[in-house]
Amino acid sequence: MSSTQEPSRRPDSSSSPLYDLVCVGFSAAQLATAIANREARSDSKVLFLERKQSFSWHSGTHLSRARMETPFLYDLASLRNPRSAFSYNCYLLAQNRLVEFANSDRLNPLRDEFEDYMKWCARQFKDEVRYGSEVVGVAPESEDNIVRSWKIAVKDSSGQTYVVRARNVAAPTPGKHTAAKSEPLTTIDFLAGQRIIPMSDYLSRRNELRQAFEPRLNVALVGSDQQTVEILEDLLSCPRLGNVTVVTENEDLAPLKVLGEQELPQPRLCSIWSKPSCDSKEVTESSELIKDIYMRAYEKQVASKGQYALRVVVGKSASELCSNANVIIRDTSAAPFSSSGLLQSLNTLVLGCHQLGESFEEVQFKRGTVADARMWLMSANSEGGRSLAKDISLRAGEVVSALSSPAADRRDGLVVQARI
Repeated sequence: MSSTQEPSRRPDSSSSPLYDLVCVGFSAAQLATAIANREARSDSKVLFLERKQSFSWHSGTHLSRARMETPFLYDLASLRNPRSAFSYNCYLLAQNRLVEFANSDRLNPLRDEFEDYMKWCARQFKDEVRYGSEVVGVAPESEDNIVRSWKIAVKDSSGQTYVVRARNVAAPTPGKHTAAKSEPLTTIDFLAGQRIIPMSDYLSRRNELRQAFEPRLNVALVGSDQQTVEILEDLLSCPRLGNVTVVTENEDLAPLKVLGEQELPQPRLCSIWSKPSCDSKEVTESSELIKDIYMRAYEKQVASKGQYALRVVVGKSASELCSNANVIIRDTSAAPFSSSGLLQSLNTLVLGCHQLGESFEEVQFKRGTVADARMWLMSANSEGGRSLAKDISLRAGEVVSALSSPAADRRDGLVVQARI
């Protein structure tokens, strides 16, 4: 770690304030922690350091009709405290939309509205968050050769670096858990004349595709996350488009597999109603969004008298499959933020780790190296990245409870990693 990243070398570190908990970042998991800490009514001093200038969660990437994958009860607080003033119900009440939401008969909130809910929560913690503050290093602080606290080097918006100290740290998930997975689907030999739209730009360029072109535009979609499914549903809602081809590794789309290559060049949807054994799920077992895709794809074939159709190919090279597309919409998302560089100085302290439940991974320090100091590693999103983990509020409560638990009740050298 360089000198700018090594907080233990900063001359003013010993005089820095000591917090009970410092959170690196201020996204959904850290926001849930802030809520849990306030509702615990404890005297714990907590600080949140966020490199962005304001709170955001997938801003600018939500289609207007896109919904969360989970019901509204899996918010930032309800499972931990059903009476919480930070529940999604209380947000709706504050916006005068609670009755309308109940009458809509939809348990899954709109994604845009859920982000607004989190911003509504975040505004109530502005005094505990330092925006424009990037953490550049975390190092142990020892006393009698025992680590009892952590030093965090922070670079502010002016480029100046300062140090804060904490007994406990919550940092993003290490690189081995957040490194970008291999994406063979994106190694496409794009032909001359094809227009490539990054998936992150789809919302801003959506209207370009929906014009009345003649002949109709053929569109290829390459990606495997939940946003791919959302964009596919939106593409099928436009009657002006021609053929839509999807190349994906997302098994949620498996019911849409074609019967085989022999069906080309006029592929059709898998006939799962008559052949449920075609290595796919029943439509009735799929999500509401997948069912909607089936419905729209069928309507497209009927309206065009079979001239235009949807083709979904799971787990194959996209080069040839996209060759006839006028436009290719491609997943170009960057790898999530990794904290591995921040925690390099802790490598010699860590002993090992094992899974605890759905969203915890416990890492123990070597015996006798750490006492009274803890660390939680967390990321904001669920495995798919488009919704929150269901236990986010519960795990945040456990972090806050650990801050006030007596030292005798703590397991020596515990690092808990929550993918929340």
